[in-house]
Amino acid sequence: MGWESVAYLNCFRLCKCLRAVGNVMVLFVLGLVGLSWYAVVPAHYGRTLASGPPAAAAGSFLAIAVFTLLAAMSVWSYLTCVTTNPGYVPEGWMPFPDEASAQSELDRIAAAGPYGAPSDKSDPRRPRFCKHCRAWKPERAHHCSVSGRCVLRMDHYCIWVVNCVGLLNYKFFLQFLAYTLLASLLAVALLVKPVVDFFAGRVADFGAPTAFVVVMLDGAFAAALLGFLAMHAQLVSHACTTIEMYEKERPTPWPYDRGTRRNWEEVMGRSKLSWLLPRHTPEERQHMLDSCLGQRLLSGAGAV
Repeated sequence: MGWESVAYLNCFRLCKCLRAVGNVMVLFVLGLVGLSWYAVVPAHYGRTLASGPPAAAAGSFLAIAVFTLLAAMSVWSYLTCVTTNPGYVPEGWMPFPDEASAQSELDRIAAAGPYGAPSDKSDPRRPRFCKHCRAWKPERAHHCSVSGRCVLRMDHYCIWVVNCVGLLNYKFFLQFLAYTLLASLLAVALLVKPVVDFFAGRVADFGAPTAFVVVMLDGAFAAALLGFLAMHAQLVSHACTTIEMYEKERPTPWPYDRGTRRNWEEVMGRSKLSWLLPRHTPEERQHMLDSCLGQRLLSGAGAV
């Protein structure tokens, strides 16, 4: 097999199986949240709330309320990230003022042969053509091999959310990481003492085995989430995506970096309330699309 044939092999076809694996991950995430809630509320603090002394009952009520809120926000953010269109490039988009200019660039690419037209890859704002979609794509957009479409400001395909993480659901992904981290840490903090008391023989607790499993799983999950969230916080602070972080040629200074505060507002929104809720206002959504789709669409093209 010659090098030319190797260049056209599509090894990423196998990535499509990630959807099937991801469905299992969705059940795992929801199951872990449900198991954690059961261990914290019905199995332990719910009993103290129902029959404990007033001071202990008040503490149990506070623990149940805070943990339930964090768990609910985690599930809300997660399901929103799973079900939200990450920001697919609309059909007919092109970075040129007219079709003649677009055709001229296509002719130049075709004349360069099967390995593509030479271009300055250090310039992220150069015209880019997706050989898979056979269409133009905006700067910072990348082709997702699982969905088979180009995604605006694509960060990565996440098997945990069975979706590509991009322009329109990156905020929800970050919120899922943050709320799940907080819920996991709180579950561990609330359940450590009951588990220790049970294994020390100080109490006979039927819910202790479940609590032990939750402490182990949530502890491991929290450790992984902490590192992952710290990495993404750095990326957001510098207006960079995971894909861009690993690119070999990246200009300095980075043209999309507007300062830490502006960078976070571009992802999370300008309203502090919007930082907490997994939703975009229509105005925020339109602003995000306009910032990525600054050029025109061909007549009759569909919207994102």
